Amino acid sequence: MRLSDQDLRRDKRVRFTLRAPLATESSTGGPIEDVSTIDLSGSGLRVRLSGQISPGQIVEVFLSKRPERCRVVWTSSGGANRDLIVGLEFISPLPGSQPSPSSGLRPLI
Repeated sequence: MRLSDQDLRRDKRVRFTLRAPLATESSTGGPIEDVSTIDLSGSGLRVRLSGQISPGQIVEVFLSKRPERCRVVWTSSGGANRDLIVGLEFISPLPGSQPSPSSGLRPLI
């Protein structure tokens, strides 16, 4: 029996679309505003963004009013447009590990 990507993951991913700007820690890098989440787990998230970012870089993603520090794990071309798909790992796991109405996270409709 073949294991799926989900079976190999530490945490279950939940499809979750939210506008989530992020800020880089470099002095020359300003905030990247055109960012939206694709999915979310207790240990990280996958986002689509327009901008430049590199694996190993530390960023802050704004899922709510309080930023969450993340490490860029991987990047991949988003296709014909110049977007990137980026895998981010939370430096500290999210409280509750999954989005809920009480978490303050609201998906895009």
